[in-house]
Amino acid sequence: MATRPIYISTGDVNNPFTEDNINFEWKAGYSYVNKCKRRDNLKKEIAKKYDIDKWLEVSSISDKDIGKKLSALNLMITLTNDNKYSVETIYQNSKIYKDNAIVGFKFRNTEFENNPYGMYYDYIYMVALYQNKEYHELIKDYYFFTDLFFNPNKSLNTQARAIAIFKTLYDNDYLKLLEDVSEFKKYYKENVKLKIKKY
Repeated sequence: MATRPIYISTGDVNNPFTEDNINFEWKAGYSYVNKCKRRDNLKKEIAKKYDIDKWLEVSSISDKDIGKKLSALNLMITLTNDNKYSVETIYQNSKIYKDNAIVGFKFRNTEFENNPYGMYYDYIYMVALYQNKEYHELIKDYYFFTDLFFNPNKSLNTQARAIAIFKTLYDNDYLKLLEDVSEFKKYYKENVKLKIKKY
């Protein structure tokens, strides 16, 4: 058995997502077939609690094309010089280290502290999705998001959480928040409730 979080878009900008844990049968192995079996087992358990038609796995093993496109490895950010990079590439290359520890991030000449831990990752993911407006209509009917590759016992950030927050902003016509970094930081610190994690 394994457990993965499901992130739920609430539609409430003051509390943009909630989180639930889903237990499911784990299929071991690294092959694509076994990964898809894990996804299908997760889907089966989600269907017992939620409207499965409103669920989207956001990763390279999603059962929907849009879920694969929204993987942080595939979703692209266009920078001011028109160069495009994946969210994952931007995230990894913008880390600021001190004494071998990540102390913050730098993106477009703006620094982000590493507290709260999810703020920077969620920001760049949502900026990328905001830029790719052709995807907005494709996610309008989804409210439950998972990322099978994300293990909360080993990692801090997930595209499933970021898209759940984005969906709430989208539903409230509040995406322009992403155009002002200072306002976004203020909003995130006041309204996004993350579980306390220690690593």
